Order: sequence, then C-alpha cells, then structure tokens
Amino acid sequence: MKQIKTACPLDCWDVCSIELTVNNNEIVKIEGDKSHPITRGFLCSKGYKHVERLNSPKRITSPLKKINNQWVEIGWKDAIGEIGDKLTEILNIYGPSSLLHYTESGHCGLLKNIVTAFFNSLGSVIQTEGSLCWGAGIAAQKLDFGKALSHSPEDHLNSKTIIIWGRNPADTNLHLVPFLKEAKAQGANLILIDPIKTKTFALATDFYQVKPEGDGYLALAMAKIIIESNWVDDEFLLRYSNNYTDFKDHLLNIKMEDLVESSGLTLEEIIKLTRMYALSKPSSIILGYGLQRYKNGGKNIRYIDALAALTGNIGVDGGGVSYANQYLSQWINWKYALNTPKEKGITIKKPLFADFVLEKSPNTIKGIFVTKGNPVIQLPDTGNTIKAFMSIPLKVTIDHFMTDTAALSDYILPCTHQFEEEDFLSSSMWHDYFYYTQQAVSPSKGVKHEFQIFKDLAIHMNLNSYLLNYGNEADYLTKSLEPLLKNSGLDLNTMKGNFYKLTGNDVPWKNKQFSTPSKKFEFILPKDVIDSNIERDLNYPLQLITLHPKNSLHSQHFMDEIEGSLPIVYCNTATIKNYNLATGDKITIESINGSISAIVECDDGILKDLLVLYEGWWLKNEGINRLTGMLLSDIGNQAAYNHCFCKIKSY
Repeated sequence: MKQIKTACPLDCWDVCSIELTVNNNEIVKIEGDKSHPITRGFLCSKGYKHVERLNSPKRITSPLKKINNQWVEIGWKDAIGEIGDKLTEILNIYGPSSLLHYTESGHCGLLKNIVTAFFNSLGSVIQTEGSLCWGAGIAAQKLDFGKALSHSPEDHLNSKTIIIWGRNPADTNLHLVPFLKEAKAQGANLILIDPIKTKTFALATDFYQVKPEGDGYLALAMAKIIIESNWVDDEFLLRYSNNYTDFKDHLLNIKMEDLVESSGLTLEEIIKLTRMYALSKPSSIILGYGLQRYKNGGKNIRYIDALAALTGNIGVDGGGVSYANQYLSQWINWKYALNTPKEKGITIKKPLFADFVLEKSPNTIKGIFVTKGNPVIQLPDTGNTIKAFMSIPLKVTIDHFMTDTAALSDYILPCTHQFEEEDFLSSSMWHDYFYYTQQAVSPSKGVKHEFQIFKDLAIHMNLNSYLLNYGNEADYLTKSLEPLLKNSGLDLNTMKGNFYKLTGNDVPWKNKQFSTPSKKFEFILPKDVIDSNIERDLNYPLQLITLHPKNSLHSQHFMDEIEGSLPIVYCNTATIKNYNLATGDKITIESINGSISAIVECDDGILKDLLVLYEGWWLKNEGINRLTGMLLSDIGNQAAYNHCFCKIKSY
C-alpha cells in the first residue's frame, strides 16, 4: 500500500486536495486530504467519482475513426498518421486560418495548455475568445481594479457583514461553507442576494430576492443611498479612486423609484440591506457567476464593485469583492506556456460559434480540433451549433468518453485521467494554494497524455521547431513556472506530491496600489445603465435561468443519466397554477431558438414567471441549450445564457 497526494483538476472553486491509497497499481481508497487548510479532508460527490470515471467501462481506450457512420478502433500510429496528414493538407491548401482549435476548461492542469502551444505553432490558426462561464465579471474587475483577486477564505472571519451575491456555496463551493458558518457564529450578518432561494438560504441571516437582471439596479440603489446618507469613505474616494465625482453626479440624477422597481425589492428592504453593508463594517461581498450571464452582466459586477469603493471596503481585512482569483496567474510564463504568437490571428467569440461558422465565414473552416470541452451541448443554441459543427469537414476530439461532441466527430483520441499523470494545479477562482500532483497509477492501456499526442503529431508533421521547444514535459513545466519557482524558492522535485500557498494576497489591494492605468480604483459611470424595461417578446412570457448543478461539473457527470430521462424544470406555485399544471407533469418548453421536453417540479423559492433548469444535460436527455440564444454580455464576450425567454405547454 502507498499513499499518493493529488488534487481535483475540475474547473471548480475549491480544487480539493486528495489522498489516494494505491495497492498493486489499483486505487483502493479515495479521500480528502485532512492536512489541507481549506478543503479540510472532505470531498464533494464529483471528487469521489474520479475513481469511478477512471475505471468506467464507458471509457474510450483506443483511438476511434468513424467509417460509414460507425466507430472503428484504429491504432495510434494510424490515427496520428491520418490526422497529421489531414491537418497538413488543410494547412497547405487553405492555410492556418481554415483550422479551428476549440478548447475549454474541462481539466485545469497546466500541462494541458500544451494543446494551445501546438496549434499556435501551426501559424494563425483560429482560436476562441470570450467565455461560457465568467468572462463579463473578469472584464469588469479588470476595469475596476486592474485584475480579479479574491480575499482568502480565512479573511471572511474578519467580516462583520458578508453578502453572498448570486453564489450558492452550499452546492458549488462546498468548502466555503465552514468559513461562513464560523463567521455567522461570531455574529456576522450573512446576507444572501439571489433570484432563487437556493440551499445557501439555510445559512443566511437575511435574504433578498432580486429580480433576474436586477442586480445592477439594486447595486445602484444601494450606492445612491450610501451617497445621499453620507456613509462614504472620503479618504478612499479622494486618494485611491478615479471618476467618483462623475459617478456621483450621474447617479444622483437617476430616480430612486426606477432603480427600486427594476430591482424587484422594496425601498425599505434596500435601505435595511444598505445600512447593514455600509455601517456594519468591515463588509465583504462574495460574487457568483449567474449575475454576469445577462446582457448587462459586466455592468452588474462593476456597480457592485463600486459599493466596496464607496464604503472603503477595499484593501481592508474582512472587506473586498471576491469574484475570481487570478493572483497566481501572474507567476506563470503564459507567453511560453501557450506559445503566444507575435500577432493575434482570427478569433471566434465562443458564444457566437455557430453564427461565425454558418453565417460570417461559411465553408471556410475545414478542420476543428476540440480539447477539454463539450461545445456541442455547452454552447448556446444547440440546434445551430450542431449544424455548424457538422458542416466542418474534419472534426477531431480528445476525451475520455463518448460525449455529444465526440459522437459527432470523425476521430476520437482517448487521453489519460488525472490520476494517471502528473500536473501543476491551482485555483483561478478562490484560494491561493497550488499543487504539483503525483501520478497514482499507470495509464490505462491504449490512452495517451495530450503532451504525448501532440508530440507524436509534431513528429509526423515534421514540426521541428515545436519539438525543440515543447518536446519534454519537465522542461515545459519548469519554463512555464519559472517566475513562480524563482519567487517561491521551490523546485519541481520538492513540490511533487505537496501543496503550497502563494502568500501576499490574503487581503488584495492592501497597499491601495491598483493595477489600473491610473493606479486607482476606477468607477463606472451609471449613465450607461440599460433601459430598465427588459427586451422581451410577449409570446414568450417566462424567463429561464440555468444553474450549475451540485453533482456535475457542467456536462461531465450527466453521462450517467439514463437515456430518455427528462430534465426537471422548477417553477413556483403561481406559475404552475397559471398554466394548469401539477408537479410531475410533462411539458414542452419553447423559446425562439428551439424546444425541449421537461418534467415540472414546484419550488416556491423561485419567483413567479421564472423557470429554472440545471445546465449540462446531454442530447439523450434533451440538451437544455436548445433554448438559449447566441447573445453576448456587454463586456468580456460572455454568453448571456440567462437572457432567455420561453413559453410552456402541457402534453
């Protein structure tokens, strides 16, 4: 028996530290690492499922080629040769701008970035930009602070007021919950703001049920009260902020009744909420991602950031606006890791993938290579996404399983699991710990690490320069991590099988030196507020919000759903009665983009005329993005999934 230290590679807040017990190349036990200060020895269901997925009989363990619409196993030599020849032919005849590399964040290991380094070595291959997850919020915090940084989980214990705004840690950020409970036990106000009464409601001392798309209006109403009540921090505003006077002047000209109406709360509720935040300090705000998945998503985050600036809750213990945490990212040599080209080539905004392929540049993309993602069902407007994907002559996917994207491809290359490899892992969303994980077991027969796959392709395609610079895993990690290793005094051999914390970010902006061009916090001007009347077609009177599920990381774990089972749509009693429905009824949900079947379930924690679905369902279970449209947020090229309107009818 031996103990192996590793970590969860899923694109999640927590990046849990894991301890494996291995006997004769078989994992006999998986548990959380009790020595880790944040994840503290317990895992969520997704973490425990790693061993099940590693050993799953559904796992693909040989390269597959589609012949006459049937999958046929082929050897690695043939797979590399055929794919390499097809890539070379596309490059020679049509040029690199006819080849699209689509990658996501299905695995957050640093070594997985070798994929991007390979495609950048081919020339101006089309890459994707924008986000299906957090893009508007990242862009917003870069404008306000210069970068997105989060307070350490432990620092929330210094807060007297904590606002959890649009995040549901009880389901999706499980290791934050003990810190919230401890803060609450110490007497902190624990406030939940959300359109939905999520499981986190049980932790809260106060709950404010904001309208969908009303978050920015609520923040502006709070800001107006703070300014008019003179609850501002004059020193911070004078010395460390930019554009405050303009922000104030514009805000004071906005009618409070318009902001209140658009927020969905009463004026009395907003005053009470604002008083707690502004006067019971230090106050922290912990943000989720749903509130930036609207057309005004970036503004929503920027108006909330402004609340912290107004009250001086920036750069202080127990304060801050914690959205994401890109602190460690500055210590990685991304230029080398990604093989960043000197000149930016053509890019596709991810949420507009189908529009680009079918409308903007029809018949120009001759090949697509998909890594770490399942775009066929995760991109908005599934119907058009499938049409776009199928219009591309060469489609190659790297994956563990026959996902919907893999099933529509021409070749599938099977890759190693996290427990079959070493890698560098860190959280870009929450805490400042990082890991150099150990390999626990030998790779399953027939699978390869992406690093080896692209090395083999490079050899076949005679990419000598790529092989010279990216031919060795240890060299790749050493060069990519050179700034971190120099700053920390660590080396890879010392790091292996251990976790470390990068210090200096427990309280971001403590020195009040921001990373903006002005070196100050930048206020947004509220003159850019969108019309409070949300654009909508009266033929589609119900708004749809899609949430992150508790037991799946996006679509990954929906593989286990029984084919033909239907997603559950949640709505309140008034909505159910209005359509003469009952819990358990089968209905059709229809938007301007498509329709799906679903099963109704009553939940009075949801507002009237609001539908809630969990994202990630595969095509065998309808695929809920048949309903969502190809819409962008105001900044960050974020998919505006939650600006979706529907109608329902019973069977």
